[in-house]
Amino acid sequence: MGEGEFFGEMALVDDEPRSAHVIAMEDSTLLVLRREDFQGILKQTPGIALALLRELSRRLRRVDEKVGSLVLLDVNGRVAQLLLELADEAGSERITRRLTHHTIAQMIGSSRETVSRTMRDLVEKGYIDVSRREIVIRDRTALEASAGRS
Repeated sequence: MGEGEFFGEMALVDDEPRSAHVIAMEDSTLLVLRREDFQGILKQTPGIALALLRELSRRLRRVDEKVGSLVLLDVNGRVAQLLLELADEAGSERITRRLTHHTIAQMIGSSRETVSRTMRDLVEKGYIDVSRREIVIRDRTALEASAGRS
């Protein structure tokens, strides 16, 4: 997530306990919005409800894609898919976002050990380079094939 994005919105809408869990990767300033305040704002500004629906739809589509990749792709494919998504978000073949193997494992539903083996394999094949500061995609076509995109 980045600046201006939000989480925990489902609890504002459905009166259920919050289901979102997030970990800040860097120092962050967060705002808390109480359910009662949010519902009052929605009544005064219906455009906010439409924007929320758009974002919820976008997130639902992303979840659909993730479920599909969990079902159809092995760990190698899920790691490749994640790296491609992060590179696309960065608009570069360089991923400078700080990622540990543990974090990647959590993001794709795997174990740290399996992710470590997969990352080592991708490096050995020449698909990616990994340093302390970044992951560089060296062979996008091969990585896309691993992610089932070809």
